[in-house]
Amino acid sequence: MLFVCLLLPFALTAASQEDDSDKSASLMSFLKHFNQNRHHVTNPEGKQKARDFIKKTFQDLGLITWREEFKPDHPQYATGVNLVGKLPGTLAGSSNDRLFLIGAHYDTVRTTSHGADDNGSGVAAMLQVAKQITTDFSQCPRSFSVLFVAFDFEEWEDCSNTTLNPRCACGQIDCGSRAFVANFSRYYNGSLHSNGKLQGAIIMDTVMNYNNTPNTQVLPVSIDKFFPEIYHQIKEDKFRGNFLAVAGRQVDDAALMDSFWYHYNQVKSALKNTTTMYAVNLPFHGQPSELQPVMENAMGDFFRSDHLAFWNTVPSLSAIFLSDTADHRSYMVSCYHANCDSIARLTPEMLQFLQKTSDTILATTNDVTKLSCPEKSGGAVVSQTDNCMNYWKVALIGIGTLLFGVLLAGAAFVFYLRRVTQDDSLVTRDHLQSSFNADNAGKVI
Repeated sequence: MLFVCLLLPFALTAASQEDDSDKSASLMSFLKHFNQNRHHVTNPEGKQKARDFIKKTFQDLGLITWREEFKPDHPQYATGVNLVGKLPGTLAGSSNDRLFLIGAHYDTVRTTSHGADDNGSGVAAMLQVAKQITTDFSQCPRSFSVLFVAFDFEEWEDCSNTTLNPRCACGQIDCGSRAFVANFSRYYNGSLHSNGKLQGAIIMDTVMNYNNTPNTQVLPVSIDKFFPEIYHQIKEDKFRGNFLAVAGRQVDDAALMDSFWYHYNQVKSALKNTTTMYAVNLPFHGQPSELQPVMENAMGDFFRSDHLAFWNTVPSLSAIFLSDTADHRSYMVSCYHANCDSIARLTPEMLQFLQKTSDTILATTNDVTKLSCPEKSGGAVVSQTDNCMNYWKVALIGIGTLLFGVLLAGAAFVFYLRRVTQDDSLVTRDHLQSSFNADNAGKVI
């Protein structure tokens, strides 16, 4: 067994590398389904294919799956469809459930041919988390339910310009998530018969772009003004586009932000210390719609996705926003909402960056939904690593005892040699006398 334990670190390293490779391959397989336009006017077939794939994936993973149709701002041109997959917790259906939501929008603007980073990356990460939760932790009960939501019509257009945007359906940001939150609150948070409350949401939008080259990151003016510490850290790192930005309100989203921050720093990644995250704690409470116009405009870059619908509802709901900063980083400065936002730009490092995000969401979700894996042998689960640690303890005690014995034996041997050497230097009186006589034979004294 000790021999097995000697090999275990190498085996675990190899297994970890293989696991990382499997996750990267899985993320890539998901991304390939979101590398085409998904707009109701320019490619309705592509949008329907994306819907069908998300729904089938939810169903294949064993999630309770449904679609929620809604009317966008101009329903004569389209019907919106949000897709929901639910993993029930042990408290599902009761007022004690505290649901946790992971969401991303799947639609695109009409001007892109692909929409890989915006927002195929967010949907791929969401599906990856759903896959790992339902496979790796299928035997582990959790107290609270998990909702996976793919939002439609996050993207909006200027519907007043019918020449540029004919058949425009969504004239304000977040048509889909606004409809979802309104419908959600009918069944949760105490309305009608309560099925529990939402404890928080993680919303992803453009989360794949990673570039560790200096001067690949640009920043909004508001960062230097409102978050000087973050600005100077990015500046000291030579404006590398290598971080995940996580935005939340200082008080309303603090608990979820802290949990995500903790797990992000615990999750291992092949990128090691070449990536980090910045927690952007926005200095206001409650609904952004209640802010003064000056502050709302200054914070505008942090209101650009579906989390805004959660923040603006009454009562305001906790949500954090994950992003690679979209059009403020490397190629997306010119490719945002353009044809070059494609998986052709994808690098192995980008997949590793996306994987670290999905792994962190997974760990955070398991934490806040109170995951509890079955205990074995009446106690905690004992892994192969734990067994090896026990064997190592026994082995170290044995080795220590052996070394102590060797030291005692060595000391005794040295003492013996010293005694022998001292005995050889002593001669008897008779021997001394005979030697004296032999040396002085024939001499006159």
